[in-house]
Amino acid sequence: GPPPSLDATEAALSSIRAAPAESSAPAPHEPLASAPWRHAFSTLVSHRAFVSDGFGEVAFKLEEHWEFAVGAFTMEDVARDVTLLPPQFVASGMRHQGGVYNQPFAAGFSFADVDTRMDSATVVMLNAGFLVPKLASISLAMLEATGLPIWLNVYLSKPGLATSTQLHTDAQDVVLVQCTGRKRWRVYRPPPPGKTPSLDPFARGKGTDHMEFVEEDLLIDTVMEPGQVLYIPAGYPHTTDTLLEPVEDEVASQPSVHLTVGVDSHIWSLSYAHLRQHALTRAGQPAALSDGAPVSALPLPQWLRLHAPLPFGFLSARHLAAGGGGGA
Repeated sequence: GPPPSLDATEAALSSIRAAPAESSAPAPHEPLASAPWRHAFSTLVSHRAFVSDGFGEVAFKLEEHWEFAVGAFTMEDVARDVTLLPPQFVASGMRHQGGVYNQPFAAGFSFADVDTRMDSATVVMLNAGFLVPKLASISLAMLEATGLPIWLNVYLSKPGLATSTQLHTDAQDVVLVQCTGRKRWRVYRPPPPGKTPSLDPFARGKGTDHMEFVEEDLLIDTVMEPGQVLYIPAGYPHTTDTLLEPVEDEVASQPSVHLTVGVDSHIWSLSYAHLRQHALTRAGQPAALSDGAPVSALPLPQWLRLHAPLPFGFLSARHLAAGGGGGA
C-alpha cells in the first residue's frame, strides 16, 4: 500500500509507550536509579515505528510523561557537579563580530559564575555524560540500547530568556528530556541543501551563518514540561526560549534543566551517505551523482534518506554471528 502520511507517522511515534510500569523492578545487580532509563530507551529505540519511520527521519514529542525523569537532574545537582567538568566543557552562546559562538568559562570557575551567566544566557554542560556519575548511567543506558556512539549534554536556562538558543542544526539525532522548569521549542523542516551547497547541513546557524525562519516549514511548536520527551533528527533546525505565558505554579519559577542525549552517527561517519562515499572512493570513483552534480543537489526527501544513520545494533552483527545468534 501507499506509505503512511507524515501526520499518521508522527501520531504513531508520539503514541509510543516507553516508560516502565510503576511496579517494574530493576534487573538483578542493576542500580535502581538507572533501571527506568534503560527500560525507556530500549523500548523507544526498538519500537517498530521508531525503527522504520522515526530514527533520523521524523521529529516528534511523546504524549506520555517519563515521571522518573522529573527532577532527575536539578540545579542542586548542577551546583554539586558542574566543576567536575573542565572549563572548556561549560559554555554559553555569545555574539561576536556578527556571529554566534560558544564562550567557555575560565579556569577556576565556580557554580556562582554559572548562576550569574544564566541571568542573560543558556549555559551548557558539554559532554557531561562522560564526567558526571549521575549522568554517566543515563548515557550508558542509551549506549546499550542503541549500540551506537552516545554523548549527553545538560542545558540550563532561567525563565525569561527571549532566545536561549538561536535557530540552528546539529549533527546528532537527539532525545531531549525535560527535568525541571519549562522551555519552548520550535522545530522546522530542513532547508534543501542545494540552496546553500557550501554550508554543512548539520552545522547551520552557527558562527556567522544566520538561518532564516520559514514559518511554513514549522513542524513542532511546544512547551516542554518536566518529564516530557522530544526527539529531533540530525539536521532539523530548531530554536528555544523561556519567554513563556505566565503560569502561577511551582514549575514556573524553576530554571529549565534538560538533558540532550545524542546519537553520534554522523560524527563517526555511520550513515549511508558516508558508506556510499567510502565505497566509491575505494573504487576510485567520484562521489558525485551520476550526472556529475554534488550530492547536495538531491531533492530534500532523497537527501535525507541517503543521510539516514545506520540502523541500531549493526555493530553487534559480527558478535551475534560469532555466537551463533544469527539467522540464515
